[in-house]
Amino acid sequence: MANMSGLLGPGSAASSSEAAVSADDWTKALGQTLEKVVLSHAASNSCRKLRLFAGEEEFEPCLEHTTEMLQEWAIPDAEKRRCLIESLGGPALDVIRTLKLIDPGVSVKDCLEALEHNFGSVEGPEDSYCKFLNS
Repeated sequence: MANMSGLLGPGSAASSSEAAVSADDWTKALGQTLEKVVLSHAASNSCRKLRLFAGEEEFEPCLEHTTEMLQEWAIPDAEKRRCLIESLGGPALDVIRTLKLIDPGVSVKDCLEALEHNFGSVEGPEDSYCKFLNS
């Protein structure tokens, strides 16, 4: 690190303390860049593991798989939301797009709840009748 001033060129008047500060700044910047690249790579690989859901197939197994995967990932919520949206199509994607129009910073949890509300199990007529009788 002390030889950094030699790398700056023969006419450089940088002192060794300035070079050390410069090297520290450079090291921090490189570390931050590498962290972003690693997170981006992890997120892109993780996104591929999500099952595609368009709203026409069975929802419960897809929800269970997606919830497990999202809980395992150590990436920011915004990346998780992006991956979730990339795994959706058809009416399911429309639900989340509408939700994002209302709240652009909507959480992954809220997205999953909206999907469950729209595509989750529907109670049968027997359940509805039982609730009616008990009300």
